[in-house]
Amino acid sequence: MSDAPLHLSVLDLATREYGQSNTEALQGSIDMAVRAEQLGYERIWVAEHHGMPGITSSAPAVLLSAVGAATSTIRIGSGGVMLPNHAPLVIAEQFGTLRALYGDRVDLGIGRAPGTDGATAMALRRTDRLDVDDFPQQLADLIGFFTGMEESNPLSRIRAVPGYGDVPEFWLLGSSGYSAQVAGALGIAFAFAHHFASDNTEAALALYHQSFRPSRFRSEPLALIGVQVVTDEDPAVVEEQSAPGMISFIRMRQGTKPEPVSMDEARAYQFSDLERRFIAARTERQAYGTREQVAAKINDLVESTGADGVIVAPGAAQARYRHQALEVVAGLHGDGRLVRPGVAVA
Repeated sequence: MSDAPLHLSVLDLATREYGQSNTEALQGSIDMAVRAEQLGYERIWVAEHHGMPGITSSAPAVLLSAVGAATSTIRIGSGGVMLPNHAPLVIAEQFGTLRALYGDRVDLGIGRAPGTDGATAMALRRTDRLDVDDFPQQLADLIGFFTGMEESNPLSRIRAVPGYGDVPEFWLLGSSGYSAQVAGALGIAFAFAHHFASDNTEAALALYHQSFRPSRFRSEPLALIGVQVVTDEDPAVVEEQSAPGMISFIRMRQGTKPEPVSMDEARAYQFSDLERRFIAARTERQAYGTREQVAAKINDLVESTGADGVIVAPGAAQARYRHQALEVVAGLHGDGRLVRPGVAVA
């Protein structure tokens, strides 16, 4: 028995580097998709974030339309759309439009976090009710706008046009056991945000597999994990390219929404001992390092989690090193170095 290769995907945040315009950042996202397609990646997802100066992916459906126009074979989708921020009908119409334009390449990944702070979430939702208690019903409504609803649902007579009858591949995204169990119960695919919530990955994927019930969408479970990748054969480059993102993350943890950090500022920054310990803990289970170290980290994670694939989240400060991360992982994949243990190749 030989081992089957992993599903290989990319998560892009439409990163705005220091000194870049929003136009340049969004063009960089399109360039990332084109490069991922050239390298043979199965899918590229864009995330929804709001009010963050260094991230320009606040409107996934709009960005995906541009990505779809620039590519032809790679799957495109949301990683994810934050459902509580939107009316389910609007999402169904948006992704129905994308499906009409780009066909079966379009995935719809859904999350339940706000993707921003409370004030911005309230501005998006136009309400001060910011809990997620109604998420299961919102999700059921969203799926129903594509597939049809029970007549008892007061929304059952509404048609999403485009959308109704053109069902995308549904994914639930999360960083908790709750999302894993919901995805399993619905019989849809699941992606875990290991790239920023690495403590609970094994437990969440175990819950997903335990709770999975075959559905009209999937007969078997399918689980991916996000993994942040910064790679170079020179450890000093890895450290330097990681530093701006780490500084931004530290500042966000302190309650600010920082502007992009320049390379000069990052080189001059003096990390405290506490910050260095925080960085070490944050990167320990991510794929930072040389090509061989990246291979080892990814394979260790796949073995411990039982994931069917990885979503590469390039974490370098500069675009050429983010592209380098895609190239290194694709090369490892092409060489048969990244596998799902114990899964036979057909």
